This record gives sequence, structure tokens and C-alpha cells, in this order.
Amino acid sequence: MLKLKNILFAAGLVLLFGFYLGRGNKPSSDTPVALVKKIVKDVTYRPASDVSDWDAAKVGLPLNNGGEVKTGTKSLALVLFTDGSGLLKVRENSILHIYGEKKDKKLNKNTFIQKGLVGFDVNKQEEDEEFKFTTPSVVASIRGTNGFIEHNDLDSITTIFIERGDVGFITSNGSEGNVGSRRTARINPNGTFHVDSASVQDTTTFHRTNRTTIKKIKIQTRFGELEIEYEEQENGLLNGRRNREE
Repeated sequence: MLKLKNILFAAGLVLLFGFYLGRGNKPSSDTPVALVKKIVKDVTYRPASDVSDWDAAKVGLPLNNGGEVKTGTKSLALVLFTDGSGLLKVRENSILHIYGEKKDKKLNKNTFIQKGLVGFDVNKQEEDEEFKFTTPSVVASIRGTNGFIEHNDLDSITTIFIERGDVGFITSNGSEGNVGSRRTARINPNGTFHVDSASVQDTTTFHRTNRTTIKKIKIQTRFGELEIEYEEQENGLLNGRRNREE
């Protein structure tokens, strides 16, 4: 059983990097997976890991499959998926990789957190739709919830805090776990983990991470104007929709 779980975790990582390598139905070059909606101070990007130079990011920057965002000290980037399914808040000194695969008119999302802290607010996903977060030690499946995930590159510990809902995950050693509302999971580099009630520090970090609200963005593609409208409800969940005018 443990061997099977290890295979499943490895398969998740293969899927993640399969997005980057261009396997499967990769979005076309002019159809972004996500957009950079807000920038505070030092935010850079590059289109893929094999590109050596990081360029300054701008508001409205499209991120295609394999795109990366890096934030500096006291910096912030807000990243919005083009299907309106989720908003990511990339905090300071973080590196985030964005992956997306189009399947049956739906966009399967996987974000790899190389280091740092990312807040998320994700709409409820369809049964055949995927929204995953990956770090070097865990793959977490998001169905529709909010919270934050942090990967500390110094001790290689991953922290998952959930404010509402629940998230299932599988660690690098094949262990499976679940973290629910107002609880925190800490995953060690060897794949062991523990889940506890959220600490005051975890709750404070969440509220600090989720202060910013966004409402609308439009981009032009060769197919016409792509418009994303959404609002943040009192419970913090994003409602979103995408309209394309041919």
C-alpha cells in the first residue's frame, strides 16, 4: 500500500511537470492560464524555468503554462486564474510556478510553490475539474475553500492553513491526510505530518494575507476581448465568471 501511495505522489509530480514540458492539451500561447492583477514593490516573472533572466512584472501580465512569479522583500503579487476559479496572493520572498491544462473546455490548475507563502481563495470546482497546490513535500487538492500554503525553504516544512472547508493531501512518503476549517497541517520534508487546531499566529497570518480585494479585469486576445468579473462575498469566497466576445 505504501509503495502504491508513493507511486501516486510521484505521478502527481509527473503531472505537474508534464504541464511544463508541454504534454497533453497545453493552452495556446495567446491564451493565458492566469493574470497578474496587482503588484506591490519588487515583483518579477519569467515564462519558464529554463529561461535564465527574470523581468519586471506589470499589472495585467498574462501567465501561460509554466510561467513563474517571484516577489522580493515586502512585496506582493495577486494572481488571478483566467477561468475565474481562484485568486492567489503571493507574499514576499516567494516563488510560484503556474501550470494549466485545458481538458474538455475546463482548465485543470496546478501551482508549484517553490518557496514562500501563498494565500488562496478558490471557488467550488466541478467534479471533473482539478485545482492543486504542490510543494516539494506534498500535493494538496482544492475543491473550493480559502487559506494559505507556505513552504519554508530553510527547514523544508510545508504549512497548510484552512479557514473554511477542507483539503485532502498526499505527502512525499505516500501518507494521506485532510485538514479542515480553522485547522493547520504541517508536513515535514520526510513526508510525516501532524494536523492541529490553528494557532493565533496562523489565523493572524491568514488575515494579513487576505486583505486585498479585486473586482474586474479585461484582456485582448486574437479571439476577442476576455473579461473576468468577480466579487468577494462576506464569507471571503470569490464568485467569478468569464465572458468572451468573439
